[in-house]
Amino acid sequence: MAETALLPVWALLVGLTLGSFVAAAAWRLPQGISLWGRSACPACGTQLGVRDLVPVLSWLMARGRCRHCGARVSPRYPFVELATGALWLGCLYLVPEPAEAFTLASLGTVLLLSSLIDLEHRYLPDGLTALAALLAAVPLALGLAGPLTALLGALLFGGLSWGLRAVVSWRVGREAMGLGDVKLMAMAGLWLGPGLLAPFLLLAGVGGLVFAAVRRLGGDTAPEVPFGPALVLSLMVLLLLQWGGAAPIPGAWPGG
Repeated sequence: MAETALLPVWALLVGLTLGSFVAAAAWRLPQGISLWGRSACPACGTQLGVRDLVPVLSWLMARGRCRHCGARVSPRYPFVELATGALWLGCLYLVPEPAEAFTLASLGTVLLLSSLIDLEHRYLPDGLTALAALLAAVPLALGLAGPLTALLGALLFGGLSWGLRAVVSWRVGREAMGLGDVKLMAMAGLWLGPGLLAPFLLLAGVGGLVFAAVRRLGGDTAPEVPFGPALVLSLMVLLLLQWGGAAPIPGAWPGG
């Protein structure tokens, strides 16, 4: 009983800690900086100690500035930490089985990192998409779906997005969708199975329009709109609805 009561605390702490890693990795990966080096202030280069790396609290106590040189530290760090903590805690409360909840939280953490990079740099790292696909081995091992369902989903989602990309690119005379989006779609099909293609596309389309509108309102006039975050949001919403015990969605896991 005591261990069960401590699960939310554990989930929140793990989420906040992973959020620190996600925030740092979203800055390091696009610049080719190793993820395993010691954390340092980008402005003065001073290596950061434990006092500087406590999720959220360090940023608040230093009032959003480097404790060593006074340079401003972006508020996205505590925001990402809080978002990841909320993700882990939310999955635990929404999904009855802890093993399934933490599997979805792990998937969401990987995809949050991928989305942050896509939002800022407009590309989806193949390594992160591959890691998200490898995580699908966990629900397969738990018996939530058969490998054939997963394979058919990957082929349908990936094949449709690849064909759509080819047709639209030919019609407009330029690349209409990045290959990273195609690979992300295939990964989503691996998790969802073929039966959820229609609701996935509907949610992703609505999400894409909302993201585009928000970016325009924020003054971003770039013609390319990162679609990865909308795909990620659609995938996570559908998985949380199904795994959380909502009304069954035909073709989804579990029972796929």
